[in-house]
Amino acid sequence: MAFRVLAFVVPLGLDTLAIAIALGLRGFRPWRPALLFTAFETLMPVFGTVLARVVGARFETAAVLVGGLLLIAVGLHAIREAVSGEAEEAGHVSFGSLRSTLLAGVAISTDELAAGFPLGVSGLPVAMVLLVITVQTFLVTVFGVTVGNRVRAGVARGVSRYAGIAAGVVFALVGIWLIAERFAVHSKS
Repeated sequence: MAFRVLAFVVPLGLDTLAIAIALGLRGFRPWRPALLFTAFETLMPVFGTVLARVVGARFETAAVLVGGLLLIAVGLHAIREAVSGEAEEAGHVSFGSLRSTLLAGVAISTDELAAGFPLGVSGLPVAMVLLVITVQTFLVTVFGVTVGNRVRAGVARGVSRYAGIAAGVVFALVGIWLIAERFAVHSKS
């Protein structure tokens, strides 16, 4: 069970790390992004999970298939962003006003919203996964912003890019795993 939870949560942290490093390169201090990311990245999966529970109750296999495909799509998108350097553009996030802060929170947590759907049909303990996401997001954001503030820009961009690629690969693998696991269960029945 612990491996399944980590497989689900770690790519979210890698994606957050890539964005946090980009923010650190812009000179942000870690606390505001850490609190914002933690709040949004903990709440957004709840919406996806609720939707998955509603849909999954009626269309269980289809819901797992859609959830797995969503994770694969999020993974491919994360890889594309990292390779093209779009994760560094996330560093253009602003915390200057309440509106810009809320928009930044939504922007950085869309992958958590998408991950909430497969979480809802995965059979994992949702409360434990959300707790792990909360702790991981806070720690990874503080670490990433701090790294971005302290290392050379080239090194930080490289780490950010590789973290984004790793997140994408793991997202896609978890999506494939969910789909394969569902079909393996049904082929045994």
